Amino acid sequence: MASVLKGMRGLATRIKDANVADEHVWFKNLLLGILNSALLDYGYVGIAAKQESPYLAAWSCRCLLELKVITTYVLASAKNAADFKDDFLIDMKEFWGALTDRHKATHAQLVATLSDLVEESDKQMKKVLESALQREVEQGPRTAATSAETEMYKQLMNEFGVKENAKPKQSGEIARSISQHEQFKPMFKVCSKIMHRTALSIASSVSGGSLNAILPLLRDSAASELLSIRDGISKYFGERGVQPPTN
Repeated sequence: MASVLKGMRGLATRIKDANVADEHVWFKNLLLGILNSALLDYGYVGIAAKQESPYLAAWSCRCLLELKVITTYVLASAKNAADFKDDFLIDMKEFWGALTDRHKATHAQLVATLSDLVEESDKQMKKVLESALQREVEQGPRTAATSAETEMYKQLMNEFGVKENAKPKQSGEIARSISQHEQFKPMFKVCSKIMHRTALSIASSVSGGSLNAILPLLRDSAASELLSIRDGISKYFGERGVQPPTN
């Protein structure tokens, strides 16, 4: 695996240094981003092994599972690659929109907390808290910056012909579209059961090391996905460079 990782870093460097027309830089960056992400994610497998952490190993393994199907998907056709490129705009719109929503939710919580404190405080402190409460009510949540970013990406989506209500493709959906769902689904579920706070993962925390037996499976699965990503991009780069698919 040390040799594989070294080769992937070299491949990433060659892709980074490759010349491409301005209109195709996005695809070059996509290939580079997938490779860099895969290398980062696989690096956590070693950390997980040293720390005997099935949770970290499961997270790493699931990320690599997702990267593998994304790699296969974007290399398969021009339409797939373009559709995935559009997901960046959708992701950014949702990212900034979620930050705006969080600002609103936490501000409402702040106002409620201040209101409770006003009722509970003595006379001297009450004046201070009432002033703070009035200021927060008048100013409202600070969402100008995040709302502006959300609107900018909505406009970009419109310019690129992406529907405003479009959602980014989920990894399971991508796997199904390239006929890899049967291979993808079982390991994805195994990883999800461990890395999320499911009843299984909560119960496992009571008995330290109760999930350690699955570490070799997670490690081997992560290595397999990494090799698939490497092979797919290496073959494509050798044949077509960093030009996006044309079919």
